[in-house]
Amino acid sequence: MGLPGWGTFAGGVGALLGKISTYIPGKVEKLKNEKAALEKERTALIKGKYDEKKGNRVKWIDDRLNVINGLLGNKATD
Repeated sequence: MGLPGWGTFAGGVGALLGKISTYIPGKVEKLKNEKAALEKERTALIKGKYDEKKGNRVKWIDDRLNVINGLLGNKATD
């Protein structure tokens, strides 16, 4: 049995580490490159015939792009 609130604490630490990691030189550039690659992959996937595997991949890409946009947005306001 885990400690009460451990999942929330671990999630908070993960979010904090993610924000701190954007201050490491080159991290922002890496995120921008990842974003460009994911957007290119997403465009290619939605052009083809739909199947469940492609749909799941597009969903994952959309979720990752939301995280990247949030990190880049936070960096722009810092």
